[in-house]
Amino acid sequence: MSSIAKLFGNKKLWLLLILILAAFLRFYKLPDYLQFLGDEGRDVLVVERMIVDHQWTLLGPTASVGGFYTGPIYYYFMLPFLWIFNLSPVGPAVMAAIFGLATVVLVYLAGRKFFGEKAGLIAAFLVAVSPRMVDISRFSWNPNPVPFFALLTAFLLYQRKSRFTFLAGLSLGVLVQLHYMDLIFLPIIGLSLLLLFPWREWLVQIVLLAAGTMLGDSMFLLFELRHGFPNTRSVWQFINRHGATVSPRSDNFLWLFNDIARQLYEIVLGFRGDILNLFYYSSLAAFVGWATVKFRQEKPKVIVLGSWLLIGVLGVGSYRGTLYEHYFNILYPLPFLFLGLGGSWLLSKKYLWVIFVIALAGLIYLQQPKMFFYQPPNNLLTQTQDIDKIVLAEADGKLFNFALIAPGNSDHAYLYFLEIWHQSPVTILNSDLDPQRKTVTDQLIVVCEQKDCAPLGNPAWEIAGFGRGEIVDKLIGPAGIMIYKLIHYTGK
Repeated sequence: MSSIAKLFGNKKLWLLLILILAAFLRFYKLPDYLQFLGDEGRDVLVVERMIVDHQWTLLGPTASVGGFYTGPIYYYFMLPFLWIFNLSPVGPAVMAAIFGLATVVLVYLAGRKFFGEKAGLIAAFLVAVSPRMVDISRFSWNPNPVPFFALLTAFLLYQRKSRFTFLAGLSLGVLVQLHYMDLIFLPIIGLSLLLLFPWREWLVQIVLLAAGTMLGDSMFLLFELRHGFPNTRSVWQFINRHGATVSPRSDNFLWLFNDIARQLYEIVLGFRGDILNLFYYSSLAAFVGWATVKFRQEKPKVIVLGSWLLIGVLGVGSYRGTLYEHYFNILYPLPFLFLGLGGSWLLSKKYLWVIFVIALAGLIYLQQPKMFFYQPPNNLLTQTQDIDKIVLAEADGKLFNFALIAPGNSDHAYLYFLEIWHQSPVTILNSDLDPQRKTVTDQLIVVCEQKDCAPLGNPAWEIAGFGRGEIVDKLIGPAGIMIYKLIHYTGK
């Protein structure tokens, strides 16, 4: 054991090495692998207009379901990075990588505080090399910082001091703006607060938490106040659709907990099967065993982590719609903390360090095929710019309308570069707003990302609104993407 103790003796060196590894995995060839599709284009368009045109906003991106908007805080996080990088979409991706590094540090601090130094280092290392945690740190998207703010909120509340309660509320106000699934954190923090503080302090702590939350969410709340709470009402109606949207997916809560928790481990570890079950059940058993033995001495830790685990897992399991991977991200830090706890326990026992080394090596081996660098760079950023250059060449300096035909994508990424190059297409308005059809130009450029593409007669508004057309040119762009030039049909 002395050799193992010496191995972990230089804590600062280990943490530095972990951070170097985490930084490498998050920044390596970032522009070449950058995901830049419609959602990312939509976000940078909004932020670019804030920078260039001073079109400030109190609303964030639209939710993927429900037809309501999130808060705007993520756009304001993006703003300095897009400005520093001279409007390049790489800037917000760098921000995502910084949040990813900050998550590694925070997991280390939380793991050390909850379970000890070794647990913190192990958990931080696992976050650093997790394919899922690496992926969400390499592109800009509003749900990606959720693990950081979820852990920050819980960690601040755990401090059990008034100033930290206020800061926990501030972090919670940011968290609920990033994704509506994060509303699950409200009962987690609410229950934790009531159990952490004596009842005589409840009123003060609730006021501090509420004040911090309202300040953190102030821009969105200001919009809601000014406009009669349209998003709040839409969210409430969405939640209360007679159990069709939010209600337990199963009345067997033990089965439901196990099913959702296993999915969580599968997402963050990146593999499945019996070996996943081994890591899942052993780490969960390590936490339950630790909580049972240490409850009296470590009651605040058990309260915070136990509330987060139980309410969080069952809360995600109460959503009746499709559970996408990012819906789980308020829970992402927990498996790493529990695995760190289990690993530190193995290292504390004579000869069991061998099991820890084998398990860690096996975990890394199973995760590696999921790493981004095993795939060739997508070069989406360069590809989008090159296609836009073809579009402009086809337009030949004249006004044009633009359309995209693509399965599951929008045209915002293409529109972004056209806008910052000051050559935006003319948007076709409906006849109520444009009865004289002045927004319909003499040419329509159609970018087609799907194999079987038939722009003539396509029902998309950007094409249908142009009217009957005929193809006068057809080019093949990067990655086999087709670019069509249409003019109005002449009947010849």
